[in-house]
Amino acid sequence: MDPAHNPPSVPELLAPAGDDEALRAAVANGANAVYFGLSDFNARHRATNFTLEQLPTTMQYLHDHRVRGYVTFNTLVFSDELPRAVEFLTAIIRAGADAVIVQDLGIVRLIKRLCPEFPVHGSTQMTLTEPRGVEFVRHLGVERVILARELSTHEIGKIAAATTMPLEVFVHGALCVAYSGQCLTSEALGGRSANRGQCAQACRQPYEMFVDGKPFDLGDKAYLLSPQDLAAYDLVDDLADLGVVSLKIEGRLKSAHYVAATTQTYRAAIDAYREQRPFQITQQQEIDLAQSFSRGFTHGFLDGVNHQVLVEGRFPKNRGVRIGTVVSVSHQAVTIEVDQKLLPRVAELDTTAPVPLKPGDGVVFDEGHPEQDEQGGRVFAVEVLRKTARFGMPSKPELAGTGNVSAAEPLQLRVTFGRGDVNLSAVAVGATMWRTDDPALRRRLERSFTGTEVPQHIALSLEVRGKLGDRLRVVGHDDRGRSAEVDWEQPLEAARKHPLSLDLVREQFGRLGGTPFHLASVRLIGESGSLDSLPVMVPKSVLNDLRRRLLAQIEECPALPTLVPQANLQALAELRDESRIRRADSGLSIQPQLTTLVRTWDQLAAVLAWKSPETQQRPDIVYCDFEDVRLSKKGVEQGRADGLRVAVATPRVVKPGEDGLLLQVANCQPDAVLIRNLAALSFFQERFPQLPLIGDYSLNVANELTAALFAEVGLKSLVPSYDLNLDQLQSLLQHCDPALFEVVIHQHMPMFHMEHCVFSHALSNGKDYRDCGRPCESHLVELRDHVGESHPLVADVGCRNTLFRARAQSAAPYVPRLLARGVRRFRVELLRESAVEAKSLLDSYARVLAGKEQGPRVWHELRVLNQVGITRGTLEFE
Repeated sequence: MDPAHNPPSVPELLAPAGDDEALRAAVANGANAVYFGLSDFNARHRATNFTLEQLPTTMQYLHDHRVRGYVTFNTLVFSDELPRAVEFLTAIIRAGADAVIVQDLGIVRLIKRLCPEFPVHGSTQMTLTEPRGVEFVRHLGVERVILARELSTHEIGKIAAATTMPLEVFVHGALCVAYSGQCLTSEALGGRSANRGQCAQACRQPYEMFVDGKPFDLGDKAYLLSPQDLAAYDLVDDLADLGVVSLKIEGRLKSAHYVAATTQTYRAAIDAYREQRPFQITQQQEIDLAQSFSRGFTHGFLDGVNHQVLVEGRFPKNRGVRIGTVVSVSHQAVTIEVDQKLLPRVAELDTTAPVPLKPGDGVVFDEGHPEQDEQGGRVFAVEVLRKTARFGMPSKPELAGTGNVSAAEPLQLRVTFGRGDVNLSAVAVGATMWRTDDPALRRRLERSFTGTEVPQHIALSLEVRGKLGDRLRVVGHDDRGRSAEVDWEQPLEAARKHPLSLDLVREQFGRLGGTPFHLASVRLIGESGSLDSLPVMVPKSVLNDLRRRLLAQIEECPALPTLVPQANLQALAELRDESRIRRADSGLSIQPQLTTLVRTWDQLAAVLAWKSPETQQRPDIVYCDFEDVRLSKKGVEQGRADGLRVAVATPRVVKPGEDGLLLQVANCQPDAVLIRNLAALSFFQERFPQLPLIGDYSLNVANELTAALFAEVGLKSLVPSYDLNLDQLQSLLQHCDPALFEVVIHQHMPMFHMEHCVFSHALSNGKDYRDCGRPCESHLVELRDHVGESHPLVADVGCRNTLFRARAQSAAPYVPRLLARGVRRFRVELLRESAVEAKSLLDSYARVLAGKEQGPRVWHELRVLNQVGITRGTLEFE
């Protein structure tokens, strides 16, 4: 780092806590703040989490250690859950949490009505990728946002330059392959919504690839959607220079040991930045990070898109540390050639280092193919085999732990296992040995957070006053508003050798071990004001006695009462009343309308030519969702010629510098725009206010508060969140105008929406759109899962991929109940259906809307899965 560099600010280190032990590990190892969830409404449902009853003492513990506590409330909240949400939020506010992390925009509005001054941080689940979206939530009252993990440092810099919003960025931990807040895979496949904290991690499953209907040989890759982990300790300076205020470690499902290891390393990196010196991670820190949890480390997207690096594809789970390669196998032992990365660095060690494997370590053998029968177990013994050439004869073995390893020598280890512990006949030469567990490391990390130290969290300030012939008086006050004063009754005499210096007072009054205090400031005051020393003699024993008396008096004083924020308990009722305002065209007399979304030109041609066989109605509007926007412009023109309204869909995600994608949509001159993100919403409101805007499912409207918010900013209609089941949707409709909503009744669920391009990764050597050759334009690709379903993979105009559910989903059986609730707009979404199939689907749903056909009968005819965005669970009928 340039010594003349003046850092703008030192970022906060924000560590995860899935339980109390992890929270203590974060605090003990240098976190400035900790984020954690409660039993409900948090995106890590499988973590141990904390209870409402624990919350006050948890926050007191954090504040006693001068650490901030942020409570995650980062899920979508359904209408029937809002009263319970109020209960939780009120408790969070009263417990003194420093902020709450929120996904649901309606919940932001609720919090600001409950307690306007309470800080709200926008979760990464908000999918904030561009300055306009950030500014949108700032106007709602959000004080900080956690940016999407798919952004590069260059893109983060553009956002920082365009907004005053404080920015938080993930720097370490697991990466989701899908944009957070936009993953519907768990919901589609098993009724477990990631937007509800119940991710089933389908991205960590193996997939086969089919290209143009034929199996594609992936070699030793099977985990096409499983990213390696993020590690950006060497980018701390860059992010801090951009003005990022908080560096966040992922891991509320991980152990306290992981939290300790990661917090230690990033604390060191941030401290180096604060002290304006370069940070160089040590070899031991690297090993600790990998051993604590690692699927392999990359910078994720922080360096920009690289589709060849993000996903390694050979394994989906924590491997730990790569020890080396098997060079021979005997009945009870294997010989390993140790990875050169584990040999000591010359800069860190003079000549020797401990052997990198010990008895008791857990290991596993990886033979490099997905269907392998992995062997592993605990190491019984290790011998060091020294040699002078790669395949030379070993010298005399040394038992591990009794000798060290020269930094310059290649190294082989003979590793022995207990009888029958590992089936070594199934271990092949060339296999990789990974150390999956290191008990010594766990013990070392545990020592960092299992002590019984008394936190010195109370700041103590002193004034020491005195002059010759008078008493010495010490006045102290702490940061809780308490104060006391003590005197030395003996008149002060002139110092013969050692006057009373500021340093001596700091030394004697700074002995505060075992107390809750730390010395914040000291002033010496004599006849002429503040001094560096007083010309009087005071024995150290007297200063020690004064310290003890002063502390005792301060601790006996009652602290000033903590101001507990007051919550407006009528907030929910007020907001619900406001959300019930009905539109002018609301009412059950309106005839049901069918809308259609198309993704191919043949589908559009079929829809433009279609009329309901029952009512002769045509679709109310057709949405064009083409990868090639030129087709959308042509489609708008054709629709006008045929007398049918045509809307154009925006991309799901817009990043800095991608206004051109939105301009292309506007240049199509559509009759309306289907809005899929906050950036697009703000863009069209600013630049094209005359265009009608329709909010799609990706805006995550799950309750009436969010619906009312979007209606107020001008959206003409909304698609409810696909996370709602029928009962939850009916609850939403009960609390706001049903005429506002358009319900999707037929679709292939969009599961993963990814910055990562599987086309580029598997079908080219290119790292991004500039050198991939665009195989997405010439091939149809499907990914087949472990149960045999082949899911279509589609690229969009921004080169982002969406993996759609293989089987279509229908809500035909529920149409009568939705009609009874007042819903009048129903959408059919097409994916790869032919023109003939598109016409048949529209005929079927038109009959249901006209009451000429029963929904269950149509459902059986279509032979689709009885689940759509308004249902939950997997109900399959044959």
